[in-house]
This record gives sequence, structure tokens and C-alpha cells, in this order.
Amino acid sequence: MLKIQSFSYHSHTNFSDGKNTIEEMVRRAKDIGFTELGISDHLIVHKNMQQSPSCKVNPNMLAEPDVYNTDFKHILQRFQHHCEELRQVAKSENFKIFVGFEVDFFTYDGWLEELKDFLSQLDYDYLINGNHFLFDESGEEIINLTDLPKLYQDSTCYNDFLNRHFKVMAQAVSSKLFNFLAHIDYARKLGDAICSPDAYWNEKMAVLDALQKNDVGIEISTKGLRKIGDFYPSENVLAQIAKRDIAMVVSDDAHKPTELGLDFAAAENMLQKYGVTRRIKF
Repeated sequence: MLKIQSFSYHSHTNFSDGKNTIEEMVRRAKDIGFTELGISDHLIVHKNMQQSPSCKVNPNMLAEPDVYNTDFKHILQRFQHHCEELRQVAKSENFKIFVGFEVDFFTYDGWLEELKDFLSQLDYDYLINGNHFLFDESGEEIINLTDLPKLYQDSTCYNDFLNRHFKVMAQAVSSKLFNFLAHIDYARKLGDAICSPDAYWNEKMAVLDALQKNDVGIEISTKGLRKIGDFYPSENVLAQIAKRDIAMVVSDDAHKPTELGLDFAAAENMLQKYGVTRRIKF
């Protein structure tokens, strides 16, 4: 009988862009038989966030200060309180909660040092690297990945943006700050004409090489089934992950209670198909 993973480490609450409270997510986790839950709300901080061209085509970005931030110091107290609240809910619900964050990795001068200082002041358990932004060579100007075709009609620049996107993933993995990597081929949201399952193959393999070298894990995300009709990552990438014996975890990337554990059986079947045996468990 297929054994289904009984926890998720990639979930969001209304602290960031989730739809529900911590309590509502935990009670759903209990109801479906989870033994523990990792809450990994977004940690996205870039000094030029408000100047992003994405704000012009996506004005809602500026209306979501709990998701898109410009300064680590200004959000420290709020994030500290969030960590405390998670610990309190774990006690009141008598349920194991791991405190995590899904971090967008940026590369402008000083950012990594600021991140490390910020994290040193938080009571957290783990970090996920999940990149949702593209940026120029300096790392100073950023755009939401899904806005690429809206902002640039000339597709000749796409390769530069996406090559850098995968290189930054490898850089994030090599920082050894992260427990696992989220949605490695998130760029497939742009469609096969821009990023097909086989596109940027060498770049994706370089990310896997970094995962293997640094002993960092990666998720198989069922959210891909909801967004593009396929897992993140695609089967061809999953086969290479298995070949390298990189540790994996099943993720739902749940933004509401009904998404917790969704399609986990299908993910387990896929992992079994490729003989994935190394699993992440905190």
C-alpha cells in the first residue's frame, strides 16, 4: 500500500498571501490526519520593490505590504510577532508547527548580509528558497516573473532574464541557508513558448548540481497540477533529481485549508515511479 506523506512544510497563512489564519490551517491539517505542519509565509524584501515596473501593470503589488517589502528593519517586529504567534498556536492546538519562511533570493550589494542579520533575530526552524522575481544584471531592477510578457514585447531579452533566474537559484542553494528549493521550474507558468519543460535544460541541471553538492533538498509541488496541469518539477527534471539522489519532500504550496495535502497520492506515485527514496523530514 502506498504510504502518503502526512505533513506539509510549504503552506501560507493570511500573514502573507494565504487566505486563512494559522488556526484555520492547523485545524484542517488535524482533520486530514497530518502529524505536523510547516507554515512558510513569504519573506520578500527588495529595496526597490516600490519602483518595480511590475507595479505599473500590477498595482495590487503596492496594496500588499504584507507580501512585498522594501526594508528588513521595518518588518522585523512584525515577523518576530508572527513567529511568537505560531509558537503560541502550536501550544493551544497541541499540534507540532514548524516555523518557516519562503524567501525570494536577491543579489544586489548588501542584501545577503541584511538577510542574515534579519534572520538572526527570528525564532524560526527552516527556510525555503522560492523565487518569484526576475531582475537585471545588477539585481537592482526587479519584475514579477509572470509580468515578463506584459512588460517586454521584444522576446529577445527573455533568455537573459531566465538564464539569470536559474543561476540565482544555484547561488541561493550554495548559500546553504535553505532546507529545500521550491518550484524549480516555476517559469513554466509563462507557457511552453517561453519556458517549456525542456527549455533551459543546462541551467536547470546546474541547479541540481548545486543541490547535490550542498546536500540541499527540493520539493515536488502539487500546486503545479493546479496551475499548469503538471507537477513542479516536470518528469524529465524529476528523473535527474532521482539520478542524483537529491532529497525530496511533497509540497502542496497551500494558500487555503482545502489545498493542504491536495494530490499527495499522485505525487507519491510519481516519486515511486522514479525510485525516489531520500525524503526530507524535520
